[in-house]
Amino acid sequence: MFLTLEEQYALASLPKMKGRRRRDKGLPELIHIAIGMNVMVTNNLQTDLDITNGARGVITDVILNPDEPPLDDGSVVTLKYLPECILVKLSRTRAAALPDLEEGVIPISRISTKTQIRVRGKTRTVTRAQFPITGAYAFTDYRAQGQTIPYVVVDIATPPTSGLSLFNLYVALSRSSGRNTIRLLRDFDDETFLQAHVPELLEEDERLGEFDTSTKGWWAKMLTQT
Repeated sequence: MFLTLEEQYALASLPKMKGRRRRDKGLPELIHIAIGMNVMVTNNLQTDLDITNGARGVITDVILNPDEPPLDDGSVVTLKYLPECILVKLSRTRAAALPDLEEGVIPISRISTKTQIRVRGKTRTVTRAQFPITGAYAFTDYRAQGQTIPYVVVDIATPPTSGLSLFNLYVALSRSSGRNTIRLLRDFDDETFLQAHVPELLEEDERLGEFDTSTKGWWAKMLTQT
């Protein structure tokens, strides 16, 4: 069921409060999909199977809604209905091979969010469904955390509206397995590497180091007593 103009306006007028992205699960309003497209999962769907925020793969097929009009081969269209699911071959997953699907191919289903709006003094609940994926030809250091990527092109030039911290640089430059599989997209500002660490983080690192030392001493003492 589509929203009326009044409902669309009420939804668009909602304040962008802190935590809003968490409530709407970060689902985009529109996504582009194509067979053979590199995509990334943007929500934790099945953490025990590695189908998590940041998981990458390639679309192998799109299972359309039965009511979708026939599509012309090779054409670019806006679907009238959300597909039933999108089949994605993940680069890494612990999921077992599903019947009739190639190993590593996982059906990604749509997820939904609920938002309350007020129209003419009445509260209404809007349910919106979308697929938790996005194009993954490029992504941020935040999305790349914990991944080892076979070939990496990194952009560490200073962004136009903010800066890069040493932690941004570390994450971006450590995604490759070695210097032969990583390249810099363009030149960068040398001063970025000369900035100081945040004092609070250094203090926390020192505190954790003291805990590590005391724990090792306690454990060694326990082994001696036994």
